Amino acid sequence: MPIVNKVKNFLKEYNVGTKVICALSGGCDSVVMTHILSKLGLEVVAIHLNHNWRGEESLRDENFSREFAKSLGIEFYSEKLSFDVKKTETDAREARYLFFKSCAEKFNSKYVFLAHNKNDNAETLLYRVIKGTGLKGLCSIPKHRDIFYRPLLDVTREEIEAYAKENNLKYVNDSSNDSIKYKRNFIRKEILPLVKKINPDVICALNNLSQVANMQYEIVLNGLNKAKEDIFFNDKIILEKYLLLSEPLKYEIINDFIGADLKYRDFKRIKSYVDFIEKNKTSTSKKSICKNLFLEISNGFIFKSHLQDKNMLEIQISQEGEYAFGDKTVVIEKINSMPDFKNLKDAHFANLDFKKPITLRTRRDGDIFKPYGMSGKMKLKDYLINKKIPRQNRENLLLLAQGKEILCILGVQISQDIKVNDSKNCYLIKITE
Repeated sequence: MPIVNKVKNFLKEYNVGTKVICALSGGCDSVVMTHILSKLGLEVVAIHLNHNWRGEESLRDENFSREFAKSLGIEFYSEKLSFDVKKTETDAREARYLFFKSCAEKFNSKYVFLAHNKNDNAETLLYRVIKGTGLKGLCSIPKHRDIFYRPLLDVTREEIEAYAKENNLKYVNDSSNDSIKYKRNFIRKEILPLVKKINPDVICALNNLSQVANMQYEIVLNGLNKAKEDIFFNDKIILEKYLLLSEPLKYEIINDFIGADLKYRDFKRIKSYVDFIEKNKTSTSKKSICKNLFLEISNGFIFKSHLQDKNMLEIQISQEGEYAFGDKTVVIEKINSMPDFKNLKDAHFANLDFKKPITLRTRRDGDIFKPYGMSGKMKLKDYLINKKIPRQNRENLLLLAQGKEILCILGVQISQDIKVNDSKNCYLIKITE
């Protein structure tokens, strides 16, 4: 069968060893991949991570995967998440890949096989386009990276389902795949059917775009690497040389330098770091990349620095703009007319004076707050208790502060001291994820 030949050619192309690990979810793609590999004379270990999100259905998937592996005569190993993982696509992905890597060590294999297919690649590319990706983002899901191998990336979902039918393979359906609240499901179930009215072969078209992007990005990468040879010293960027680069190269250098560390990466976010460097090229400053990691400018260099104590994280706010703090971004925007205070929800309007030092940080002992509408001050701790904000949430609240005086508890309340009387220094304050 063509699909089997594609897998054979893949194994030959990447010189895959005899012992491989298959990520087996129980779904059609992973069932077909595991079935093919087990029939090609490889020593296969099927592994399954039970996220424990869907109760009995999650247990059903685990039991099905165990029985399927048994029917093929291959080894099976599973784990169940015993901690409360946030139910987001990103958190689920991180948990899976940690599991995959630990299994690679446990079973002493350098080959972990994942069942992404041609449709997955098209959906990923379309998602990135909608989010505002660049050339690198147009590149396809890699067939091979590190210990991970994807032998079905040249195979469509229709081919995979046809193989399962012809070989009488049973599989389970994850009910969460039907929910369009998840972005990729929405693209697959709502957007792609509409796009197919323009081009019925859109899956192949998007995959072709990925291949072209891969080839063109190689050209870009060659130019980028030559520039890096000149401006890097001991993993730091020489500021003076960086400032002489063209704007496109500045963007790509920073994209390459910090992109993998960002939880969300798009043009606007990378450009904010390029602009940050330009605005602070004559000063010592730093901007948060993610939790406890910063892009810092100091002593003629641009570099990444780590924060050992998250409670000491503090960002100087000197003007309107976007300020990254961990995986959140705080937007401060000047408003030229008196705002409509109705239906504010999690945003705030405040009178800010940047002549006085303002910092963005989390809670500290001794913080004081004057709630909006009140004349007296109180301990921030007491205010949060009175508001019935859970203890675990208090530590993650973002604050605008001047010393120990809290000006704004983002998403909760502003201080009486910065209430808006006119539009002279009126700013909109909000958090984006």
